[in-house]
Amino acid sequence: MPGFIPDPAAPVGPVQAAPAAPGAPAQAAPPQPVLTEAMIVQAFHTTPFAKPVAEVQPVGGRTLVTLPTYVQIAWDPAGFEPGEISTVGLLGHAVRIRPVGRSYVYDFGDGGAVGPTSSMGGPYPTGDVTYPYPKPGRFAINVTATYSGEYSVDGGPWTAIADTVQIPGPDQPIDVRTSRNELIDQG
Repeated sequence: MPGFIPDPAAPVGPVQAAPAAPGAPAQAAPPQPVLTEAMIVQAFHTTPFAKPVAEVQPVGGRTLVTLPTYVQIAWDPAGFEPGEISTVGLLGHAVRIRPVGRSYVYDFGDGGAVGPTSSMGGPYPTGDVTYPYPKPGRFAINVTATYSGEYSVDGGPWTAIADTVQIPGPDQPIDVRTSRNELIDQG
């Protein structure tokens, strides 16, 4: 339920009923607020997720035209990456939120892309996210992660969150160059 906005007038804790006048019938206490899935989804959307950072090989920010460029995801240490648990307090309950990496889109900055895919890539020579640049230039590689998640209330079982968020990572500049072969007479 993206866009959920809590009612600022809604009570957030126990509310005492006004005492009844002598001889008047007793009034029922107003209902107490109840933790809802919409509140949990809102907490999920405000979780500080870790951004996916593209680690590129060849290292050094340079590659050659038509040479496969390998990419793998590293996680920015500021935020919660897939599998890590964030705990928030909602209406007196400890709600644990665990992000799940659903898919990734790798943008190579020249119109080329890979994904969405469930692969987090890998290093040379075993990585499965590669891209051979067809022309020279200066480009920026970035990854966008789509997170789904799970939640647990007060240590209870994990339940899937029926929503996702997209978290873009920072740009990683890459300089794509051409090379020229040349024979040199050493004799």
